[in-house]
Order: sequence, then structure tokens, then C-alpha cells
Amino acid sequence: MTSDATPLKSTVYIIGTDEAGYGPNLGPLLVAASCWTLQTESLGAVETLRRAFSPLAKSPSVESEPAALSDVKKPTKSRRTKKKQTVDGVSLFDFLPEPETLSSTPESLNDGASEVDVVSRRVETLVPKLNDSLAELCARRGVFPLVDSKNLYGPSKSLAALERSFWLALGSTRRVAQTVKRSKLANVATWRSALEILCAENADAIPPWEREVDFPLPRDAKTGSLDDLGTAFEQIDATLNATGVSLVDVAARRVQPLEFNDLIARLGLKSDLIADVTTSLVVETILRALQTQPPTPPNLRTDAAFPVFIVLCDKLGGRDRYAPLLAARFPGADVKTLVESRAASVYRFCARRGVVRDGSTVDFPTKIAVEIRFTAKGEANVPTALASICAKYFRELSMIPFNDFWRRAVDDANLRPTAGYPLDAKRFRAEVDEARRRLNIADAVFWRER
Repeated sequence: MTSDATPLKSTVYIIGTDEAGYGPNLGPLLVAASCWTLQTESLGAVETLRRAFSPLAKSPSVESEPAALSDVKKPTKSRRTKKKQTVDGVSLFDFLPEPETLSSTPESLNDGASEVDVVSRRVETLVPKLNDSLAELCARRGVFPLVDSKNLYGPSKSLAALERSFWLALGSTRRVAQTVKRSKLANVATWRSALEILCAENADAIPPWEREVDFPLPRDAKTGSLDDLGTAFEQIDATLNATGVSLVDVAARRVQPLEFNDLIARLGLKSDLIADVTTSLVVETILRALQTQPPTPPNLRTDAAFPVFIVLCDKLGGRDRYAPLLAARFPGADVKTLVESRAASVYRFCARRGVVRDGSTVDFPTKIAVEIRFTAKGEANVPTALASICAKYFRELSMIPFNDFWRRAVDDANLRPTAGYPLDAKRFRAEVDEARRRLNIADAVFWRER
């Protein structure tokens, strides 16, 4: 039986995002996310935390909020800091172990490298713990290499390693496991079925070369059959069970040229487009994660704190300031800037709702605490690496029906395929331009303006 003196075991969600196809003029932009959970032990006893998180009585001007920290023995730097915490409420973040060096403020740091060092230490008990939990498994040859997609696939490499990692991940997610048994995974292994599971699509923007198109997966013969992945799944399950880690979800969003051009016209900048797509996917991933949360085991006390999400994003379009964007994406959230620089931008806030892809606002099942980090080259972290794998895999698959369609359109089986990047895209555009005009395919459907 859990004692009040027992430290609280809590579940933290860690989401990683990445993109593929941001630079090309042809084909879709892919943004993907992977969501993991990690059990962690927080500072403070169960009863202390429960008192801290007991909701205030509702009033016309105040939502249900955590109570003041007056009875929580947590050192504060000043009366001002304590008052601020009382007004804003608390989350599990307030009880996670943090090195004393985190008292440094961005103004006290000498350079960008120091800022990154401070940012990394803010979550050193969480993200690196997740990475370390899976490091040995990922290092086993041919099992589950969760690394940056550029290490798995390129011009001189087959699709097999990328493809194998994707299907192992999909079969290991909580969301898919609730609907599709692993023994039946091969039944959904087609291009169209995988898209329906993974990708949110704007049906109005689907181009002619993808309509009524389907083909079997895995695509690469070297990947082998999905029926042969049983041993790898056993190793993944054993590792996840032993470490208290769980893979909750993988998801992606494809932005076809027509939608891409419409977003550019509405938002103005390409950096605003990638930020809009990525943060809306984050909201949708958070919502699905909360909706698929399994019942809490009797020996795991999580009732004292509302869920914590740590979100790892790349710098989106090179921008450094995200607070206004996050405030609009999470209405009502009081976004706090922890670090904001060229090296890293980090924010923390509590939220009850978010804005999804179509612009509508959704309510989360419970209040959540979020720390979202925008840094460069985050693929070394497992959640970001898996997002990179999903995005790259579906970007490559998306170019298959594209190239097949235009070979038929120009009646030339030897038409050199394109990956869609600017220099080669101009060559390809010139070679198919006559056929495009003949088929009455608008330029906005075919070509991304930026």
C-alpha cells in the first residue's frame, strides 16, 4: 500500500516532431510526431503533492486551478517567485528534480552555448532517461534503429532500414494496438491503409496522381515480410516493459502543393507555414495521447498532478520567437519564456484547450502542463528520430505515384524520376509541362511556390 511518505510516481509524455520535404517544389511536405511516456519519480510525498494539486473552488472568473503552494516545502528564491507560483498554479514540473544551476537566467549567461547547456539540464532527468532506456535496443544490429532518418536512407541506401523501423514503431504504438493486432498488421500494409492510420489529409487537396492509387507495403524487397518481425517485437516489448517506457502514438500530416500554396497565401511566410503545421500536429497528438491513456495501475499514484508534456521541435523556419504563436495555438495559456535565442527557444505553460488543423478549438480531457523546446539538430533524441523516420518514409512513398503518373502522362517509361528539390524540379517541370497543360492540371496543384 502506498504511504503518504512515498515519492509520487508520475507519467511524463515526451513528443518529438520533425519534417521532410520542406525545401522541394514538387510533392508534399511531411511533418510527423512520435509520442512516448516515461515514468518518473517526483520530489515530494504523495500527500504533499495531492494538497498542492487540489483544485480551487470555481468562481465566475477563475477556472479550476491547483491550490497555492503555501504548504509545499519547496525552496523559492524570493517572495515574488512564490507569489507568481501561487497565481499560476503548479504542475509536476514544480516537483521534478532540477540542478541548482538552473537558477541562472538567460540574462546571466555569456553566450549561446551556455544557454543550450542550461536548456538541456532542465529536462536532463527525462529526455536523456528515455534515450538511455532504449539505447541498447537501438544499437542491436537490424532490430530497431531509432536514429535520424538520414542515417538510414539516402541516394546510395535502400528503403529497407527506414521501412522496417516505421513498421516496428507502428506495431508497437498504444493507439494502433487498440485497433489492430500485430498478427493482422500485414492486412493494413498498403499505401492507402497506412496513410489512413498515420496521416491527417485534406481530401480537397489530393492531386490527380494519388486518386484511387494504392500499392502494397513494405515497398523494398529487402525489408522482408511483416510476418517476420515477431522476434524484433518481442525484444521491443521486453525493453519497454523493463524500463517503464511506452510508445503511445506516431502520426503525420501531409501538405500537398495546393494546400501548401493556400497556406502561404494566408500566412505569408514559409516559416509561418511550417510553424502552423507543426504546432497543430502537436495539439492533435496531445489530444489523442490523453484519449488513449490506459487505466492507472493501482500501485501508481498519478492523481495528484495533471499530465506533463515535453515537446521537442526543430527550429521552425529559422525563427527564434514562438511565444505569440503558442499563445494562439493554446488559447488561455500564459506562456512563459524560459530561454529565447538563436541556439534554443524554450517555453512552459499550462493549458486546457488547443487549436487544431482546421482552426477549431478542442478541449483536453484534463488540464496539462507543457514545456516545448525549439532547438537545432534534435534528431539525437529518440522521439525526434522516430518522427524523422515517419516523415521521410512517407515523403519517399509519396513521390512513387507522382513519378509513375508523369511517366504515363508523357508516355515515356524512361522519364528520369525526381525527388522534387529545386534544381531538378525545374528540369522535371519543363519535361512534363506540355502533358500538364494537356491534362488541364493547374500549376498550383503541381508546383509549390516556395
